[in-house]
Amino acid sequence: MPQYLAKITDKKFFIDGDEARHLSAVSRAQAGDVIKIFDGTGGQFEAKINLLNKKNIEGEILKILPVRVQKRKLTLCFAPVSRAALEEVLDKCTQTGVYAFQPVITERTEHDILKKLDNKIERWSSVILSAVKQCETPLIPKIYAPLKFADALKKYPRGYFAYEKETQNALSLAALKEEKEISVFIGPVGGFTDGEARQAAQSGLKTITLGANIMRAETAAVAASVLLLQ
Repeated sequence: MPQYLAKITDKKFFIDGDEARHLSAVSRAQAGDVIKIFDGTGGQFEAKINLLNKKNIEGEILKILPVRVQKRKLTLCFAPVSRAALEEVLDKCTQTGVYAFQPVITERTEHDILKKLDNKIERWSSVILSAVKQCETPLIPKIYAPLKFADALKKYPRGYFAYEKETQNALSLAALKEEKEISVFIGPVGGFTDGEARQAAQSGLKTITLGANIMRAETAAVAASVLLLQ
């Protein structure tokens, strides 16, 4: 059953905007229909529509649905790539269970991520929401404003640094079991510089390899999220 994003207050729900238009015009929902809704923060519910039009939908919560919870909260700190590749990262990594996305401006970041940033964040949020609805998770990952590499290291001192020149240190699944909140840094096209690798090590991040092959930046982001969330 598809799920719809709703505002929930005192066992009542409210849907407006694009979600309301989709339910009424595309899904052809009617008053009395039972639907699945979510609040974006981890709650998922079965609900009944009481009032419906193209702009607003209202109804009542019937029951709370059981949800699957990720073992840990993972923040993906990734260097922006092309628009299509960046949206692929947001889409696929939302599906794998990433908790939050932190764009990071590195020395080799090729794209001006700060240009028309508000429009970009609105578009990114739309991509994330579509992925949330696709995989039926009740949690919408956060998308933060971009940070310079040095500032990102200060904000996320605990976690992992995926580096293509690292050949020995793989993820320790035993150690990972104790982690509840972690971050992972993924480089841009061309990878991190040696200077950035030194800064990451000095900040306390654990440098790791994601395997023998050199991956595209967007592939590395997906691979890292899968490994860290198992």
